[in-house]
Amino acid sequence: MPHATAREKLHAFLEARPAGADAAELVGLLFKGAGSDPELGARLIHGLIGGDPNFVCDESAGMWALRQSAALRIPLRDARFVVVDLETTGGRAAAGSIIEIGACRMEGQRITATFETLLRPRMEIPRFVTGLTSITNEMVRGAPPIEQALPAFREFLGDAVMVAHNATFDHSFLDFEFRRLFGIGVRNPVLCTLRLSRRLLPSLKRRRLDALADHFGLSTAGRHRGLGDARMAAELLSIFIEMAAKMGLNRLDRLIDWNHRGTAGKRVERHVPPEVIAALPRTPGVYLMGNERGDLLYIGKAARLRDRVASYFNGGAARNAKTAELISHVHAIETRPASSPLDAALNEARLIRELKPPYNRMLKSAAPAFFVKLDLSDPFPRLQISPKMSARVGVMHLGPFIGRHNLDHATRALSRLLGLRTCGGKLAPDEDFSPCVYGQMGRCAAPCNLTIDEDAYNERVGRAVAFLRGRNGHLMGELARAREQSASAMRFEEARRYHRELEALSAFSERVSRLSRVVTENNLVIVIAPRAESYEADASSEADVSSATSAKPIAYVVLSGRLAMTREIDSLEAAEAVSVFIAENYDRYRMGPVARGELEAMTIVARWLRERQAKDGRLIYLNGAALDPETIIDAAGMGESMTLARAAAAD
Repeated sequence: MPHATAREKLHAFLEARPAGADAAELVGLLFKGAGSDPELGARLIHGLIGGDPNFVCDESAGMWALRQSAALRIPLRDARFVVVDLETTGGRAAAGSIIEIGACRMEGQRITATFETLLRPRMEIPRFVTGLTSITNEMVRGAPPIEQALPAFREFLGDAVMVAHNATFDHSFLDFEFRRLFGIGVRNPVLCTLRLSRRLLPSLKRRRLDALADHFGLSTAGRHRGLGDARMAAELLSIFIEMAAKMGLNRLDRLIDWNHRGTAGKRVERHVPPEVIAALPRTPGVYLMGNERGDLLYIGKAARLRDRVASYFNGGAARNAKTAELISHVHAIETRPASSPLDAALNEARLIRELKPPYNRMLKSAAPAFFVKLDLSDPFPRLQISPKMSARVGVMHLGPFIGRHNLDHATRALSRLLGLRTCGGKLAPDEDFSPCVYGQMGRCAAPCNLTIDEDAYNERVGRAVAFLRGRNGHLMGELARAREQSASAMRFEEARRYHRELEALSAFSERVSRLSRVVTENNLVIVIAPRAESYEADASSEADVSSATSAKPIAYVVLSGRLAMTREIDSLEAAEAVSVFIAENYDRYRMGPVARGELEAMTIVARWLRERQAKDGRLIYLNGAALDPETIIDAAGMGESMTLARAAAAD
């Protein structure tokens, strides 16, 4: 509503908030940052809408609401709901795209009537929709079109509260058809059982309809059919009404208002229409959120753009007040599809660095990366953890690692086991110096007072370096033997400490082995080919599937841990260019220090490798500067097409 009057803004705000709002909140809506004088605010609001019959004020509570909301101020046991589930030809609302409507009418917590009909769509039902729903083109051939069936459903819906699981989806389709056929959209109040589950069951990880049914022991018969899913959602609503009543939410207007708030309790104001989100691609990419003036607010990445953006508006991302505040300012969303989640992450970082959106600083959520550092130029080196890399010669780095807690535990255990110092600064050893408590307890070899000389200390450092480079068997064996000896001697507290350290070092060793080809001395090529099945999950059109098949594989060349080259592989010549680049640059990257500007991409690649699944791409490890182009072609899945092309050329 970019050009709405103040009264229209208040009407839209209160329409979705039937429990009402006080004058201070309404003033804050109209005048950002205002509200320091509550009496002035009350006078302003009263002067603006006091004489409008659409608005009413409860003087005793100081709350303004719409007059039409009075009908919602009833106990939940007396409320009327219609729980709806649609089956569609895809994820985007279009004329004649609904293929089934299932609905259950409820009075309080009781189901009193049902509605079910198949619909004949204007387009063919995609194969993947048939596989999901079992609804075939033959089944709907004799069904009525939406133009004939929707009036009966509108009568069934009446003025009841419309309920659905992920109500944004179902409401967008019905609202589209209501506007097209009746000239006015769905005006019923809306409740979403998915959003209610986030508010009422915050610790639950899976909230799909069947997962929630399993959680409560409900039947999942008829899953992925209109009436079957509507029945499950109705049974969930009955449970949620009971849970809400125990929290004091025993009135319909209060439940609807609470439902429209994020999990932080702050209301999520929506300015982006559902149909805009439904039209977004369900592919990897970057999304840019802007305000009504066109100013950029936030940049994010997604493996599925539509699902990620939709999560902001259905409550999935509004876990804190700052996120809810961001969404209240978003009026426009731009998306930039990417070839893969890795490509999306790299594009996101580049755009944030170039455009510096204000909310990316406020909502920074990516876990920071850390490095284990060992300054070998120090006569008495110590293990350090740092979020930055040093370009100084002689500093060994291992990482990046995501998360610091376990890394701290592992490095402390390794330092204690080898007697390495943990104190900061340069040492000036003096035999009269009194060592710290760790030296007195035997946890440090105490080079500070010459208890150990430089050569002997650096022998221990050499063992630490060997461990960090993957040769960990000897140290782990020592620690395991110490644990068993302590347990045999009935020193159980000491044995438990050894066991905790063994677990920490085992986990650290596993992380080291996973990163062994990503750190500064290692090299690989990541080849990611687009997968059509990831587009088929979109079910919006066959064109999206064909666009996946037309996209080309991408090769990411990582030399000495750094992203050195990105190249589309569309031919044997492109694969040969990658091989030539590796041959010419392998030694240059191996000998050169890491530049500060290379760290960001290096960290993103490391995080992607840590989180990747086997289907997310092929890895080609390099044992030198030579790489056969055919290996790249095979990793890209183009070997057969290249063979056919050569055969055709020979003919």
